[in-house]
Amino acid sequence: MSFPFSHRMQGWLGERLSALAKPRDEFVDVYGEDFSLGVRISARRKLIANEIKGPTIFKKTKVVEYTLFLPFDVIQQAKDACRAAADFILSGVEQILVLAHIELPDFEARKVLLIEQICSDPSMLKRPWSVVSQ
Repeated sequence: MSFPFSHRMQGWLGERLSALAKPRDEFVDVYGEDFSLGVRISARRKLIANEIKGPTIFKKTKVVEYTLFLPFDVIQQAKDACRAAADFILSGVEQILVLAHIELPDFEARKVLLIEQICSDPSMLKRPWSVVSQ
């Protein structure tokens, strides 16, 4: 079970969000200035909302990592699965940023533009949504 987002989309989204994110003092106090935030994205059946696990701290690589589980069945049943999935991803990332004490100015305004870019650029998908693996 997987969604057809490409590695290009993941890299593109990560770059956009990283360029805007600003660690608050709480993040730096707990982890240090040289730590970064990582988000793994997966999907699970039988969820009705996002599920967030973490953080896991990798001291060697200096990464604070959360895992975001998307509600696979809910997204698959949506009228526009791409937009639903992108919305769940960005909403989950927003929740993770709050948990990690990282600010992302004007996130709500940017969210709409990011979803539009993801779902209108064919390079963001490795296959059409109609061929999502079960």
